[in-house]
Amino acid sequence: MNVGLCTISAKEREVEEVIDLAADVGYDGVEIWGKDHVADTDPERIGEAAADAGLEIPTYGSYLRCGSEEFDDELSEELPIAEDLGSDMIRVWAGSQEYGDHDEGHWNQVVADLERVTEAASDRGLSVTVEKHANTVTNDLEGARRLIEAVDHESCGLNYQPGFSIPAAELEREARALEAISNQLHLQGTYERSGSERAPLAKVYYDLEAVLDPFSDFEGYANVEFVTQDRSYREAIAADLETVRSLVGYSRSA
Repeated sequence: MNVGLCTISAKEREVEEVIDLAADVGYDGVEIWGKDHVADTDPERIGEAAADAGLEIPTYGSYLRCGSEEFDDELSEELPIAEDLGSDMIRVWAGSQEYGDHDEGHWNQVVADLERVTEAASDRGLSVTVEKHANTVTNDLEGARRLIEAVDHESCGLNYQPGFSIPAAELEREARALEAISNQLHLQGTYERSGSERAPLAKVYYDLEAVLDPFSDFEGYANVEFVTQDRSYREAIAADLETVRSLVGYSRSA
């Protein structure tokens, strides 16, 4: 398992600064934030900065949303950015309705759009990872599993992440059930379930070791997404990196 840092964890900093800090404390790669960090800097320049720092860019964290009216226009813009960064994967979002409260038309459009972006990405040598998140059809275990199985493509997987409102025991069950269809992880958390204050990964309300256990043979990236604000940014990202590596028996994937 490789351990990366999402540059969204430092929105106020220049992306090159985040890359340098990530390299300095020992991360393997960085997931590039698909808003200001890309909008403010040429993607090829970001890719060069990461390479110079000895880091991979496993994922471009786009906000391409399957099932949205803007999907067609944004699809043609986002895939070239992922390529220019030199990333292996593009992250996308799965609609704007939660599973169980969704309508069938929206579900079908999300599936169709996800199939399209997966085929287009695959043609460019890229994979797709689908954010597991509230207010999308991947908000729960069943929706996430059904969506990835509906697309059924080797280049499409789930970006699994523990949700803040989910009981700790349920997160462990989710992780076991969704490991096989996941191609990336996001790690973050709060001190209490449904809390708003971000915690160091060593102090999140759920058992991080138990959540990571099903991924013991995972060959992709586990990316630290957000960090606590109660210490310096450098200290925070270094502490979370140390926590993850202590739990997974770190061995960088080829």
